[in-house]
Amino acid sequence: MTLVFSREEVKQIIWKKWIFPDFTNKLTWLVGGAGVAVILTPTAFKQLFYNWLVDTFNLNAGDHYTLAELQSGTADYWLGFGMVFLALAHNLGYRVFIYKSEKLAQLDKQKLLDVDKGLFNKFIALLPSDGLDVKLLEEHDFGHSHHGKQVKALDTFVQTWNNAQKQFLDKDLESKREELITKSSHFVYTLASRSYSVGNGEMFSCIPDAYRGAWDWPPHVEEQIRELNTLGTELFELHKDLVLTARRKLKC
Repeated sequence: MTLVFSREEVKQIIWKKWIFPDFTNKLTWLVGGAGVAVILTPTAFKQLFYNWLVDTFNLNAGDHYTLAELQSGTADYWLGFGMVFLALAHNLGYRVFIYKSEKLAQLDKQKLLDVDKGLFNKFIALLPSDGLDVKLLEEHDFGHSHHGKQVKALDTFVQTWNNAQKQFLDKDLESKREELITKSSHFVYTLASRSYSVGNGEMFSCIPDAYRGAWDWPPHVEEQIRELNTLGTELFELHKDLVLTARRKLKC
């Protein structure tokens, strides 16, 4: 991991991590606390402690050392300040490592977001919220005829977006894409199987020729119109949910 910092990052690290160190690391607390204790402890108590250490060593090792041979009068303060300095230096290095790790994690996350953002832009280009297909789902009553081009993009979506290259990396977005394409496949198949060409053009009706223009339709015709209208509404809501979720997550 290469640690390269900008001028602003260096200022931020020095100001926040050195001037106001964050003692969250246990080693920093241990070494720094020990250093402060060495500096602030009265000489008399330190003398007693050193005498105890010397006596214990002499008793166990069989050798004889004196306190004067062990340390000088000013060594305590240098030792204490040295320990405090080492604690601060360790804290700074630790916080720099954490800071850089977080920056790299943010960059990796942004790269994943950029991949999903590019895919979402392709999705919106194919099925915009104000496009013919989505407006058909939102507004059309399938008791009336519709034009074939009003479901062309939806049919393309079903045929070309059911593969690994069209999957979102974000789990929530991918779950909504899968739900949308499953419902779209069902809708496109149902609409195709229950549509009848009107004349020789591209107009289609979901009312069989025998009942077209009649005031009353048989129950099975009423049911299939109701089913198509329900599917269209559900599909519109799924599309809307995917678009709004993607805009919140991808900030676009």
